[in-house]
Amino acid sequence: MYLKNAWYVAGWNSEFQKDQLVSRRLLGQDIVFYRRGDGSVAALEDRCCHRAAPLSKGQQEGDQIRCMYHGLLFNCAGQCVEVPGQERISDKLKVRSFPTEVRDNLVWIWMGQPELADASEIKQVHWHNREGWRVEEGGYLRYASGVQLIVDNLLDFSHLGFVHNKSIGTRKQGNIRPETEFQGETVSVRFTTLGSPPPAFARELGQLPENVDRFNYYVWHIRGNLFVQDSVIAPVGEGYESLDPATMKLHTFIALTPCDENTAHYFWATAHNNFTSTTEDLTRRLTEQVAHAFDEDREIIEAQQAVISTAPDAPMVAIAADGTLLKVRRMLDALLLEERSPKAATQ
Repeated sequence: MYLKNAWYVAGWNSEFQKDQLVSRRLLGQDIVFYRRGDGSVAALEDRCCHRAAPLSKGQQEGDQIRCMYHGLLFNCAGQCVEVPGQERISDKLKVRSFPTEVRDNLVWIWMGQPELADASEIKQVHWHNREGWRVEEGGYLRYASGVQLIVDNLLDFSHLGFVHNKSIGTRKQGNIRPETEFQGETVSVRFTTLGSPPPAFARELGQLPENVDRFNYYVWHIRGNLFVQDSVIAPVGEGYESLDPATMKLHTFIALTPCDENTAHYFWATAHNNFTSTTEDLTRRLTEQVAHAFDEDREIIEAQQAVISTAPDAPMVAIAADGTLLKVRRMLDALLLEERSPKAATQ
């Protein structure tokens, strides 16, 4: 099940080009996207209401889309405005349309009750265009796993020293417990590692001393599955606000959008400050290092999903580090129950 009354990332803005139909499965439903003349993005149910042909196999005509099975023409609100050989058009000839917004080089979609769509609730990813920071956008992974296992992984720092022991993690991190705060529909996690060697990627790209302090601050927005992470790797004693030129500061955003119950879209980007480095093509190299770490996560999570799928009712035994994950799942269950209540349906 999915929370539908939320803004989800449908894709990077660059993916949706003029005169190009893009089909994407989101929250168990196929959606066709296309660029309108004013630069905005239209999103319609990818299923013609006549004979169920996919509209993504049709063609765009101005701000409208024509089904190329029998020629029905739909406007961007989903209403059929033309049926070849037929003058009168029934109001029933329509497909569902979905509110969209283009923000921070991302296309966002609302798939819940349309009257509840409030664009002011879209979270900012403002450092994409922030002076003094560099970023390579367009990060994407297709996961053969349900979203919840990915959420578990991202909120669980105890895996860093094992899954990522050759990239971003160190074994010492397995013994450190994060500070967690629950506030409304967000979860904040702070994870600090003091006086330990820098991770492999930082040693390769930066000019850091033998030992560093590491500060990780995660915020997870439960609606829309948006993660925002601030990471600082600084010389010992410099602190989170370090101004030392060798200090490495990273802003990472991750947006998880369910494809269906067992697959997911994983959109991401990492921005960085201009820390001291002799590495050429620093932004590209850093992005490659982050992508490698995310691939390490995907490998173990997809293997986990495959095992769970063979015996979905088999129990799992919790350990102390799972406290945050269990509370998060209870939060999500409560929101799902609230959204599906008769009272919510009539609001």
